[in-house]
Amino acid sequence: MVRFWGEIEFDGQTIPFENPNNCHLVKSISTKEIRTIGAGQSPRIIAFDCGMKYNIIRYFVHELKVCIIIVPYDYDLEKNSANIEYDGIFVSNGPGDPTMCQETIKSLQYALPITNIWHLPL
Repeated sequence: MVRFWGEIEFDGQTIPFENPNNCHLVKSISTKEIRTIGAGQSPRIIAFDCGMKYNIIRYFVHELKVCIIIVPYDYDLEKNSANIEYDGIFVSNGPGDPTMCQETIKSLQYALPITNIWHLPL
């Protein structure tokens, strides 16, 4: 029996509903290490991995011919511990509630005003 508020029951056994927005989904799927793809190409774009799909990386590197430096969602641009030199910033979309990505938001607030905004054509 399926009820409208998200509870599933099988032969009298209730399976609890877990709201995925209560979990930090981005933290669980974001890269854990910094990766550079398209080294030597320009411009150099730092990309916050909040659930980035491979096709986005492919498009940046092979179609736009840019160097993309993929960082974890919680990379601190103010500290910039890896001394990354970059010309622009890209933030990927991802699952869950974006308000849980306070580290990303803090880094972007440090970087404001952002001088380069990349828009992928549809």
